[in-house]
Amino acid sequence: MLPALAIAASALAVNAAQGPLFEVSRVNIRRVSDNALSVTFSLDTRDIRPGNDREVVFTPVIRAVGSTDSLELPTVRIAGRNRYYAYERDGEIDPDNSAGIYRSGSGVMVDYSREIQWQPWMTQSKIVVREEVANCCDPAQPKATTPVARLDFTVEPFTPPFSYVALTGDEAVEMTAEGSAFIDFVVNRTEIKPSYRRNVREIAKIIESIDRVKNDPDATITRVTIKGYASPEGPYSNNVRLAMGRTASLKEYVRSHYHFAPEIMSTDYEPEDWEGLRRWVEKCTLPDRDGILSIIDSDMEPDPKDAEIKRRYPREYKLILDSVYPALRHSDYTVKYRIRTYIDIEELKRVFASTPERLRPVDFSRIADTFTLGSPEYDEVMLKAVEIHPLDPQANVNAASIAMRRDDLDAAARYLDRAGDSPEAIYTRGVLAARRGDDDSARFYLDLAAKGGLEQASQQLGILNEMRSRPTVTYLITPSEK
Repeated sequence: MLPALAIAASALAVNAAQGPLFEVSRVNIRRVSDNALSVTFSLDTRDIRPGNDREVVFTPVIRAVGSTDSLELPTVRIAGRNRYYAYERDGEIDPDNSAGIYRSGSGVMVDYSREIQWQPWMTQSKIVVREEVANCCDPAQPKATTPVARLDFTVEPFTPPFSYVALTGDEAVEMTAEGSAFIDFVVNRTEIKPSYRRNVREIAKIIESIDRVKNDPDATITRVTIKGYASPEGPYSNNVRLAMGRTASLKEYVRSHYHFAPEIMSTDYEPEDWEGLRRWVEKCTLPDRDGILSIIDSDMEPDPKDAEIKRRYPREYKLILDSVYPALRHSDYTVKYRIRTYIDIEELKRVFASTPERLRPVDFSRIADTFTLGSPEYDEVMLKAVEIHPLDPQANVNAASIAMRRDDLDAAARYLDRAGDSPEAIYTRGVLAARRGDDDSARFYLDLAAKGGLEQASQQLGILNEMRSRPTVTYLITPSEK
């Protein structure tokens, strides 16, 4: 008759011959946050019979793939009758059984649950359960290792292709030349004397501006506007008369010089240039600057306002009267002109090299089409297009894509603020969100662009969803159905 110990050892040997004893009825491994990993399983102990004096020790282990990093989780011990009672006598089994010791043959289902701190090396790793047999005296002996799951939490970057659109803006380019002339008039008179004081020089400013446009073969003058200003000294009603009359005189002088059609020219006037006075006072260093500004900004009528400055600040008023008021008697002129349409591509390139501000958005697109998409030459043309036409939505879409290709995501965001709401613009916002790692926003914009009819957005949305639906945990153990 065999001794009891021999019988137990024999039973253990039989179990060992049957292979690993680790069987589960359920298993669940998941990231519960950016900082934690949850490992749960239900261990079936019914067929685990190590013998009265022995135990089987199950130790879950997380092992990195490609490195030596690893982490052992708390063990589960299935102890034979004598071994279990020895633990009980030693006080190692508390009411919560935090030590994880269970008696074999009890038919208990062990519900194992641990939440552990996430470590970067766990991104690609395996979870196995190491199985050992032990008794009270001898070192634990390895029995088996059961693969449980393979973890792959790597997030493959989603980098949808950039969108480039043709620029279609084809309205004629309207340009402006402007300046100020300080025409001197005889006191209280409105007629122009071209040779009076500095008038030769000041009238020449206007003539030269108009001549520069008029002699440009690519330009057609569409409007000449003159706005006259008077200074605040003197009665307001008289300043109205002077501003109106002097502006009309200057208009007629210019019109007769060029024989413009009456509808080409227009005038406006400002009886007293309080805004000009305010700008000067705001920048000056007069000790009573703030007090003068408060009078300028008050609700007083013009004549009392001028008188109040003179009364409260007579010294400063004398300086303003002598040095500032003369400069407020000026005529601002604006020459608006239209640039002809350029047809020949080589001519377009010459204009681009010299005066790109004369090109329409569609002209920039035609030039860019002669270069390889994404080449330095292509980028130069498209970035110049958005510089010349900063509010053109299509130009901003292309500029945003170029900025992202150069990894300047902040610049791309600024361009997209002016890109409008076309499907291409919305798609490009999705591309930017993807580049920033914001899958939720990328998905939102791609879906919106797809609903707007952009097939590229629909395709990229499908790719994103497929990438993010890839399983992060692959189970290598099949739960038992017993």
